[in-house]
Amino acid sequence: MTKEVSIVIVNYNVKDFLLTCITSFEKFHKGKLEYEIIVVDNASTDGSKEALKSAFPEILIIANANNRGFPSANNQGFAIARGKYIFMLNPDTEFMDDSVFKLYSYCEAQVEAMIVAPKLLNTDKTFQQSVWRYPNLRTIFCETHYLNFLLNHKNYKDKSFDVPFEAESFSGAAIFFRKDILEMIGDLDETMFWIEDVEFCYRAHKAGLKLMYYPQAQIIHHIGQSAKKNYTVSLSNQVFNKIKFFRKHYNKIRWFLVICLSFYHCLFKLIVFSILSPFSPVFFKKAKAYLYTIPRVFNPPVGIE
Repeated sequence: MTKEVSIVIVNYNVKDFLLTCITSFEKFHKGKLEYEIIVVDNASTDGSKEALKSAFPEILIIANANNRGFPSANNQGFAIARGKYIFMLNPDTEFMDDSVFKLYSYCEAQVEAMIVAPKLLNTDKTFQQSVWRYPNLRTIFCETHYLNFLLNHKNYKDKSFDVPFEAESFSGAAIFFRKDILEMIGDLDETMFWIEDVEFCYRAHKAGLKLMYYPQAQIIHHIGQSAKKNYTVSLSNQVFNKIKFFRKHYNKIRWFLVICLSFYHCLFKLIVFSILSPFSPVFFKKAKAYLYTIPRVFNPPVGIE
């Protein structure tokens, strides 16, 4: 039976956030939408699957035997989704109202809007940056040196975040799109991780599709819960996949410059976090992650490490 919306959630050892996410979603959306929820579990060991089956027996669960990564797991969910629209959603999100119904209604009224993203809020309900222009050499340099105040253009500071506007890319924590665009541009690129959302939006943009930021729908995002469990995976893949993004979509000169900048980025971060490591185990873990990443910068892994 066809649904109006398929909610696809990839879970990895964030059971409590996952249960809160689904509970809050159903609180505001039951009776308003014909929906299905598909949870793809990447071999969690925290009892997520058992808790989910107990609390929500009607939910579809794909239980992977190993961690297939975020893009591959999402693609598994997309493949069985029966909705006219797919809502790619992180498990560390929480609903305050019927925001998915708002996204659905907006797309039904604005038929040219093919990908739509809500406004994301931090845990304390302050604004969370979740919409960006595409990365370039300047943004990588500024991010390395904590010069984010120079990234106003990348972060759309020329726009009001209280009104809808056409944008280039969104956070994969919450992206609402028409399912039929998958036939036009393909699924998420499974060779990428931590930039698969930007890369997906890039292909949509190049195909001439309209991408809209829609702040009238607001969702809390308790950011980075899975990332905190393994800094080596999260930080290394942020570096590797920027390199792969430029290799796929830009010329060889830009690709080479990104490799050089990425090497410098890792070396700089390694020095900073090594100095700070006596003050916190988090800094030590981050230093260790960059030490792992440096020798692989010039030959990033094809898949996800």
